[in-house]
Formats: sequence, structure tokens, C-alpha cells
Amino acid sequence: LAGLMTPVLPPFYRIFMSGIVPKLGTEWDGKQLGPWFYAPWLTSFVTPTFFGFLVGPSYPNRRKDGQLGGLVVEKCKFLQESGCKGLCLHQCKLPAQQFFQEELGLPLTVTPNFVTQECQWSFGEKPLPPNEDPSFPKGCLAGCESRKAIAASGSNADVCN
Repeated sequence: LAGLMTPVLPPFYRIFMSGIVPKLGTEWDGKQLGPWFYAPWLTSFVTPTFFGFLVGPSYPNRRKDGQLGGLVVEKCKFLQESGCKGLCLHQCKLPAQQFFQEELGLPLTVTPNFVTQECQWSFGEKPLPPNEDPSFPKGCLAGCESRKAIAASGSNADVCN
């Protein structure tokens, strides 16, 4: 995700949304004072405009806890094109959560729905560790092309978990 953004956006976001003090030669350098109360809501409001090309049409909604800061991706392009749960989880969900936390200073929980191909993004919500996350079910999706390709190669790699 970092490569898709202008170099100006992450520092701007870290200051004005996550409350991370820039290096100015003070005792506060690099300290995080936020994220600010408005960061999850504003991020969910702005995200459809800038990430629609990557994930598909989306709209703001509420997070699981009822707070503002949710985003529903109506039909995830990544999941539709790949048809692979393993790719969704390891090439989209986990990297997005890691990027928002580590680069932008705002926790994010991504919850894919493999039946409807919707995806709930909850900004400001701390994600569960993968071994406790219910969005990591076992097994492949029906019609998973990755599973077919791995089986045809004779490998016994488990790409879907």
C-alpha cells in the first residue's frame, strides 16, 4: 500500500490523524499522542475515493462496536479476481492491517466475508492475532484456482490456510 501513495500522504496522516509528533528536535519527537478521535471516521469517509480502484466500490458504515469508522467493500476486487482465501488473507488483510498500524499509526481490522465477497474494514479497531481470528477458517473456497494449480503440480502445500 505504501507504494501506491504519494510520499507526502503518510507523514501528513501520521501527524494529523494518528497524532505522531514529527522529528523537530524536541522531547516529543516520534511520540504518538493519538490517534485522534476523528481519525477512524474521517479515514472511512475518505477511503472510498482513493482506494476504490484497488478494492472496488465501498461506502462508510459503523464498526462492530457501533462507532463511526467502518467501511464496507461491496465486492472485493482482490477476492473476486483471485477466488483464493489464502491470497485474500495473506496478501490483503494482514498487509493492510500491518500497514495502517505500523506506517500510519491507526489500528485496522479487516473482516472478509468469503460467501458474499464483501469486506468490512474497521478503522480504529485493534485486530485479533491470526491464530485467534475467526476470519481465518480452514480449507479453500469452492473453485479456488490456487488449490487446483497446487494439486496439479503434485505439491502438498497448504495455500488456503
